Amino acid sequence: MIDDITEQVQAARERVYGQIEDARARHTALREAINEVRGLTATVRSPRGEVSVTAAMSGAVTDVRVLHDDLDARTLSALLTQTVAAAQQAVREQAADRMMEVAGADSSIIADLRTPLAREGGL
Repeated sequence: MIDDITEQVQAARERVYGQIEDARARHTALREAINEVRGLTATVRSPRGEVSVTAAMSGAVTDVRVLHDDLDARTLSALLTQTVAAAQQAVREQAADRMMEVAGADSSIIADLRTPLAREGGL
């Protein structure tokens, strides 16, 4: 009887140690993914290619290029606003794809990243 209890305790310890190692491995993978995601950028062009915007995961716009010189101010403003929003969402989609690999598709962080950012004025 004591041998049976000793074996059960040992088996339980091994399961716990295995769970701890699995958790450590998931933690390491998650840290690596977070570090990768922090460095992501996305570049998006307007539908007809008049402007190009690069956004970082932080939301910062790191590059704006106007590729057409005959745009009026109102058109340029609208194109830039829309393209900035698209670039920011594109980098969030990249982050969601990467984080899904380690956090799983049903993780709330994935849903948050895939939800478009709220914009004033309906963008």
